[in-house]
Amino acid sequence: MVDEETPLTTARRNARIRSKEIYVNIELFRFYGLLGISVLLLTGKYVSQYAVIFPPKDDPSSVWDKLFNGAQSDFDTEQTFIYHLFHFNHTCSVLDFNPSKTISALVMMLHTVPIDCFVILHYYRVTLQTDSRFDALKKFTTIATPLQFVFFTYFYMVFVNSPDGEYGTDEGMNKFKWHYIPYMLEQTATLLMAVQQCWYIVLKELRPFPWITCNTLWRYCQFLMVILVVYTWFIWSFIFENPVWDTTTDFGRIAAITIMWGWNVFAILVPCAFAWVESRDGDCTRIVFEEL
Repeated sequence: MVDEETPLTTARRNARIRSKEIYVNIELFRFYGLLGISVLLLTGKYVSQYAVIFPPKDDPSSVWDKLFNGAQSDFDTEQTFIYHLFHFNHTCSVLDFNPSKTISALVMMLHTVPIDCFVILHYYRVTLQTDSRFDALKKFTTIATPLQFVFFTYFYMVFVNSPDGEYGTDEGMNKFKWHYIPYMLEQTATLLMAVQQCWYIVLKELRPFPWITCNTLWRYCQFLMVILVVYTWFIWSFIFENPVWDTTTDFGRIAAITIMWGWNVFAILVPCAFAWVESRDGDCTRIVFEEL
């Protein structure tokens, strides 16, 4: 008999539970998330070349003239704070000035959304493993996953903290410092993801290429660690006005540029290629949504 004390959820509990299943390939999220960085930089490069006016001037050429009439770009890369500081421009310089900054911030979602999805799904993929040999990786994943998610998401702050201050001033250096920190954290998240992924591949014995050994994967992770440490040390040495080496010389400048592009190649392009190959193995993940 139904009265005022009868639970309202009884009928729902007794009703047939409905569920929805979707199948996804986790590695595709990683592939598109890493590929999104390349799309981001290419977008910034061409928008900066044709639409950015820096330093400001009274008679800039129109975008139409630059595109179709051969007018020169009004973006002087040698006048940026980063160029004055390091004597060369970082790849992010093409993202630092409007309208490139605004457009690039929108394109940034092509990186942030899929890479965050990968971080979450990979966490469940690892922690659901029952073999005891995954125990150490599970502990590492429990710590690394929140850091990756926060650091990858926080990367948006590079568009908020533009390095557009005046060179030689404390204000200009502070702007650059707060611009660099989100990128430094994003690099850290990328390294954590590489270690986590290589570890998982070794334990699952799912090497994407037959010529890659377990030792090669660990050497790769160690190589990324060295690049990141040197990269970070290099940047902060300039922030603290005590450069570790002189970039006014050709050798010093080439060494710094090599490290910058080396990171882009080995930390972004290489795992992007690996993710694509791994996504072709046909192993999908089933996600079940169920109302209880």
